[in-house]
Amino acid sequence: MTDQALDDLARRVMLDTARLEYGNLLEELPEHEFSPEFERKMKNLIRQADHPARHRLLRTGQLVAALVALLLLLTVATAAAGYDIWRMLAEWTAEQITLAPGQIEYIDPDDLHIPEEPGEYTDLQEALTAYGLNRSVVPKWLPEGFVLEELIVDNESNPNLIVFASLYCRGQDTISSQISIHLEYDKRTHDNFGDICKDEGDPVPYEAGGITHLLTTNAGRSVALWANGPAECFINGAVTTEELKQMIDSIYE
Repeated sequence: MTDQALDDLARRVMLDTARLEYGNLLEELPEHEFSPEFERKMKNLIRQADHPARHRLLRTGQLVAALVALLLLLTVATAAAGYDIWRMLAEWTAEQITLAPGQIEYIDPDDLHIPEEPGEYTDLQEALTAYGLNRSVVPKWLPEGFVLEELIVDNESNPNLIVFASLYCRGQDTISSQISIHLEYDKRTHDNFGDICKDEGDPVPYEAGGITHLLTTNAGRSVALWANGPAECFINGAVTTEELKQMIDSIYE
């Protein structure tokens, strides 16, 4: 393989992988977003994968390694290209935030255990389990003093949605949590997510359990918004940002 061909292939792998991950938002990769060291490593990986002696055994593994290395740097690459990758997860204005289209994996109602009659549950996790939902979405830890005040399960107001809402209180302080399960249905043409009020400023991404949670505030209260499978999840509480992060971390423990 000539040096020019190697250069072209390395750039092609970078571009195709970025398109695979982010669709057509990246029409082309700018010349400056990858460091010379990274491009050198990409070329070495492709050169090794193309070597006749290793072709059959290592080509797939080396290309996968190249793609993994690329994905680790995609945040930097897209920032250099002028894109905000968090806009792939949500859409927001100065006053509202909502999940972006494509974030929810709609679930067939037949895959759940929707009771014919409303039940009574002692906590949010018990309610989700009763409906056959096995996604990790409920915090196992709350700041000291907060206790469950109210739990509502609504599977009647919207035939395409099951809403689990809980309210925790500590004196005058409250934490509200809502988990909306989106059901697959005939003739669905678009996503229909809730708008969450927020203060001015961009949300901050927080990674936990392989999920990106978007953190912001509303009237000074800490807010988290994220998606996990068919679940659209939201927390709003009179807690600090660090306490909110602890709550999110406890979901995946």
